[in-house]
Amino acid sequence: MRLTEHVTLVASGGAGFDLTDPLDCHVYLVRGTRRSALIDAGAGRSVPDILRAAGTRPDLLLLTHGHADHAGGAAALAEEVPGLRVLAGAEAVRWIADGDETGLSVDKGKAAGVYPADYTVRPCPAVEPVADGTEFDLGGGVVVRALATPGHADGHLCYHLTTPHHRALFSGDCVFTGGRVSLQNLHDCRVPEYAASLTLLGGLEVDALFPGHHEISLARAGRHLAAARDIVTRGLLPRSTT
Repeated sequence: MRLTEHVTLVASGGAGFDLTDPLDCHVYLVRGTRRSALIDAGAGRSVPDILRAAGTRPDLLLLTHGHADHAGGAAALAEEVPGLRVLAGAEAVRWIADGDETGLSVDKGKAAGVYPADYTVRPCPAVEPVADGTEFDLGGGVVVRALATPGHADGHLCYHLTTPHHRALFSGDCVFTGGRVSLQNLHDCRVPEYAASLTLLGGLEVDALFPGHHEISLARAGRHLAAARDIVTRGLLPRSTT
């Protein structure tokens, strides 16, 4: 599903558009003139569909965080695409590399019925840490910059996209349309850090908001980031999607 000149939605599960496996988050492909990048990997059961929809072998896999609906497919993608660089926030790298289902809160997800009992996260030893502010030049003026945005999970990253005529934010599970957030009773969901991340993002000017689930905003998307920031400024918490 082509969203903009440079961004294509290549997977989306039950909390989205039902394009692929129900467990999948939104997975996006970003194309420049020299390279391409996937934003997130889905849960791991749709890798052939993702690569088919992408129509290319991506050079980079940029994970927003380690939760299985976003990072569970990293190992399979790394196997299917030789030379693929898999990158994630430093705090989540060990959990992703080891397939640590406690660190990644898959155990809590199974207890809640989100993941079936037989679901497993395959270890992805190829994953590398990416630092806040790191830029990936995909060519033709298409640049993706990593932004550290902890709160929903340790090591959570958003990715800010700039192109010659467009700006967008891939927000993972940090912020959604309407300024909503995702607060969960998990070991690394941290309210003060979350508030600081929303304050940071509220200062961005973006045309589009590409979250990990639910609706997508293709125009005037900065209003969603500002809405979350303004609620936090008043000492409150935005409405949670979960």
